[in-house]
Amino acid sequence: MPYATPEQFRLFVRHAGPFTQEETDQAEFLLDLAGACIEEEAGQPLLESTDTVTLDGTGTALLVLPRWPVTAVSSVTVLGDVAADEQLTEGTDHDFTWSASGRLTRRGRCWPKDDRSVEVEYTAGFAVLPTSLMRVALRLCVGPWTNPNNLSSETLGDLSRSYNTATDIGMELSNSDRKLVGVYKARTQG
Repeated sequence: MPYATPEQFRLFVRHAGPFTQEETDQAEFLLDLAGACIEEEAGQPLLESTDTVTLDGTGTALLVLPRWPVTAVSSVTVLGDVAADEQLTEGTDHDFTWSASGRLTRRGRCWPKDDRSVEVEYTAGFAVLPTSLMRVALRLCVGPWTNPNNLSSETLGDLSRSYNTATDIGMELSNSDRKLVGVYKARTQG
């Protein structure tokens, strides 16, 4: 699922009538690029998915999952060097608890301190993206759509047109876009 649909983009640019197949394909391509630009800034995919990650232990009671918001933790396994792997049980009276912000808290013990010692299968991201991110994606697509050759101006007979090259240079996040997307940055330990 992209950050917006070609139909939403068509409405955003006030295109009269439905897109042709070629225009739909171009809109899908631009929307995919805009989503990649947003996720690159965020440092994480923002659409909901289930991932398995192997994390370095911290030697403390806290581990931070790289993606958030976390909506489910399917399994947590402490990987053993010589001994068998230890499958942990979720719950305040058991081995660990988790939060939507991506915090895994070990109950009554600490996580091992070893590299690549904890494997977690979890679901994170947004099932429905915030509307503010859709707006950023749509805005990123306007420049390449309306000015695909990245012109600063053009003249055709008596018609002359100038472009705002600061916004038409391609898919560049503005400072306000960076600030907005920064709210969704990936989490790190520490």
